[in-house]
Amino acid sequence: MRRLPMVNALRERATGLLRIALESEHIPPDVRAQGRRIVQTVKDAAQSLQWPRRPEAINVEITAICDARCIHCPREDMDRSQRPMELDLFKKLVDHAAEMRVPDLAPNGFGELLTMRSFDEHFAYIRSKSHRFRIKVNSNGFRLDDDKIESFLRHEVDFLNITLDGATAETFESIRLRLKLPQIEDNIRRLIKMRDERGLKYPKVRVGMIAIPQNIHEIDALLNKWKNVVDFVGVGGYSNRAGSLDEKGIFGPAPTAPDTTALTIAPAQAKSCVLPFRDMSIWADGRAVLCCDDWNETHVVGDLNTQSLAEIWNGEPLHKARALHMAGRGADLEICSKCNMWREASGARLWS
Repeated sequence: MRRLPMVNALRERATGLLRIALESEHIPPDVRAQGRRIVQTVKDAAQSLQWPRRPEAINVEITAICDARCIHCPREDMDRSQRPMELDLFKKLVDHAAEMRVPDLAPNGFGELLTMRSFDEHFAYIRSKSHRFRIKVNSNGFRLDDDKIESFLRHEVDFLNITLDGATAETFESIRLRLKLPQIEDNIRRLIKMRDERGLKYPKVRVGMIAIPQNIHEIDALLNKWKNVVDFVGVGGYSNRAGSLDEKGIFGPAPTAPDTTALTIAPAQAKSCVLPFRDMSIWADGRAVLCCDDWNETHVVGDLNTQSLAEIWNGEPLHKARALHMAGRGADLEICSKCNMWREASGARLWS
């Protein structure tokens, strides 16, 4: 059943107020953490009622080209074509997603959106639909010039996450090669300034860190540096990209660094992963993969060139993957068996 706009607005407002309350420094950290988990569980339970008929979010790789070389990303070994998605194929995806009333479109994948000369036409097409998508972008922020900032503001991109794997240039630039931290930091501050000067609310900006042994000593410095500057700041665990990373070779021994495994959820710790039930990932060549960590298309579940989004979402490959996860046998899938970061289902209702 579709909710009335006023109901949606009230629900979003209530959720926002609760989140603000949970961030209050007057509430003990352990109580805040428990409260956030409860909120997420309730949110997952409510949203999952819609998942059988459509995904919650679609990751669409508008381009497979990237300007960085990160030590925790395997894309240098990518066999598939590294090019932008054909515009007509992108429009087909948006058309189908609008028909299915998918809430979130995320121009994310294993390319960097900002390497494109312009993505204004892409965003304009998304906003031309009567169905209002939430646009959520992940970026390294290096090429965030004024023209691209204007595009984010003009098309009301909802959320921009920029990952800074270090509080200092020395640490950051040893992890994200070819990028320069001072330039990215200046870009972020310029975006915030331009947004706020115009009295705009969006995009909401998050600065995040992927915690690995090389940067974990700078977590507190990064949080303190960006607190009260951007809208959100946080730290997450690293993904081994479905077992593709040589973790010992990349990270090496780190005897003085805290253990980062608490930031990941291994298959043995979770009965099922929520991603096959909640998200869809379409890469630049139009092929759909089981998981957003499938950087080299090892587990393809459909092809937008020859199928509709609905056909892919309801197709046999995803049906089989969901059934295995529901039975607690997700590790029978080779790609899932190697993953160190199953996303827990929390309160979600799963189906096959």
